[in-house]
Amino acid sequence: MQYLLLSILTSTALVVILKYFSTFNINTFQAIVFNYFVCAGLGNLISDTTPLFSTQIVHQPWFYAALILGCCFIGLFNLMGWTAQQFGLTAVSVSTKLSLIIPVTLAFVLYREDLTILKVAGILIALPAVYLATQKEEKGQINKSVKAWLLPLILFIGSGCNDTLINFTQKNYLTPELMSSFVILIFGVAGSIGLLLLGYKILFKKEKIAFQNIIGGIVLGVPNYFSMYFLVKALAVKDWDSSAVFTINNVGILLISAFAGFLLFKEKFSVKNTIGIGLACVAILLLMNRII
Repeated sequence: MQYLLLSILTSTALVVILKYFSTFNINTFQAIVFNYFVCAGLGNLISDTTPLFSTQIVHQPWFYAALILGCCFIGLFNLMGWTAQQFGLTAVSVSTKLSLIIPVTLAFVLYREDLTILKVAGILIALPAVYLATQKEEKGQINKSVKAWLLPLILFIGSGCNDTLINFTQKNYLTPELMSSFVILIFGVAGSIGLLLLGYKILFKKEKIAFQNIIGGIVLGVPNYFSMYFLVKALAVKDWDSSAVFTINNVGILLISAFAGFLLFKEKFSVKNTIGIGLACVAILLLMNRII
């Protein structure tokens, strides 16, 4: 249970830290790139694991899965930015959190996980809970072209496929001693691609690296590494259904993030938000029987 709770808390810390970036005039993209290298370095430093670029890793059966996930991490980050520009932050929140439908559904199909009445009820309640809890009034006009509407759809599918691939790799290829190597490689690949994109911006768009962006990356990197590590550890716990883990993780992050926003940033809850938060609590309680 502690791994799932730690995953939720560290993931929530990411949301809070990102929220503070604008306060300290931190370039989010630059901080994200530096954060990936902090994640990879931290993993190598504290884990008794195979070094990141060891030739042994290339021959691991999960090597290509880690490469794909690393590419997806940096790709989805940019897609989140484009989606936010077209539709606002609500669309990003709903697309990423509701993507739990994909790994949860495939867990039933691929791994024959049990379908109990409480589990089905919890998952079904979680979906409107996520939608209602993320509803915010967005300012400005929304681009409703067919091309623009594809962005949240791709974000939804990409986020869900990411979680599915992590779950598949954990179930089929990872052993406890290799989990750190898997997580480290994902962040290393994402950081390398991000560094290439940053180099392009520096050379051709004359973007400059600011010291506060490096500090922001360091602060962000610590909880980011552990959020992924603890999620993989939670998925590895024997007799825990991954469908319940993903649902509780996503809804738990949403729930605690909402309260953090209220306490730290004085964000107000609308009637829809309040109903969504209430439903989220119910969903978590119903699903806890698959964890405890």
